[in-house]
Amino acid sequence: MKTNLYIFNPYSAIGGGDKTLQRFIKSINSDEYNITLFSLSNMTKFSRKIKFIRLKSNSTFMSFIKIQKIILKDNSLKKIFFSMQYFVNVPAILFLRKIKNLKMIIYEINHPNELNYSEGLVQYIKKKILKFLVKKIYHKVDIVASNSKELSNDLSLLINKKVKTIYNPCFHKINLIKKRKRIKNKINILNISRFEFQKDHLTLLKGINYSKIKNKIKLNLVGYGSREKIIKDYIYKNNINCKIYKNKTKLSSFYRSNDLFVITSLFEGLPTVMVEAASHCMPIVSSKFKSGSKEILGNGKFGYLFPIKDFKSLSRILDNFYENPEIFHKKEKLCRKNLEKFSYKESIRKFNFYLKKLSN
Repeated sequence: MKTNLYIFNPYSAIGGGDKTLQRFIKSINSDEYNITLFSLSNMTKFSRKIKFIRLKSNSTFMSFIKIQKIILKDNSLKKIFFSMQYFVNVPAILFLRKIKNLKMIIYEINHPNELNYSEGLVQYIKKKILKFLVKKIYHKVDIVASNSKELSNDLSLLINKKVKTIYNPCFHKINLIKKRKRIKNKINILNISRFEFQKDHLTLLKGINYSKIKNKIKLNLVGYGSREKIIKDYIYKNNINCKIYKNKTKLSSFYRSNDLFVITSLFEGLPTVMVEAASHCMPIVSSKFKSGSKEILGNGKFGYLFPIKDFKSLSRILDNFYENPEIFHKKEKLCRKNLEKFSYKESIRKFNFYLKKLSN
């Protein structure tokens, strides 16, 4: 007998979270599961064996009224619901956990610190409520999983329940690259991330602006988002050499053509782009966000870490890279040896293992 598997991803976007979900879904054996995918937006096309339902709703929370009705009509003995992220998982638990024969697995891709950051009063109140509910109801789910050990440990303490770790299925192989031909007196810096508050691009821009080698830096930003104008205004006012690339899905050429990867996020879970950059033999500089950066960079042994929002520390690291790139490349070589833990096959194996456990 097949298990009916329901998956909800309200908003599709180009990013690590969606990549992870797509890889999980594509790994599921359709001979064992009937898969129904819910969304509020159009999704990347999957196999015809996956049933896609686009929900007409103005909010994630209210969409669960429709999801609940659909699952309640399912009289099968084996059914599972899967979702990702706090703002989806909380209403999922509230609406679905009492449905007969329904097992639930929720997956977190951001550290609980996400719920401590807000823009404006309304968002502040929403996140306070969300964090309260995470603490009160997450333990009622069959399986809670996350994409890094640090996140799993901290979330376990918050919800008083063991959280499983399933790394993002993002590492395939080392993409050995010929020694980059660095243009004399120039360095190319790469950042790949959505232009949102979480990613804190202003710290990156301030770090470059404050650097002694500002005029020797070319910054390449790959992304899109609501803070694009703020970013562009700062670039223009401070005369930073920067090029922006929007909605790029094939990123290998960016990894190959840049000298240094820099990420300045306030919070993450485990950023796929850092693993991808490391697999392309790029030296990495990262803020000490929770969580994932320290796991990828061996707490600073495999790359450089600086305190969140500390653009002056970042600028000193950039200056150091210009003067002593060989030190960064030594760390980068060590980072490559640390990537097997993020193996695509191992992460997929774990994900399907927990699905199987719930369906038995």
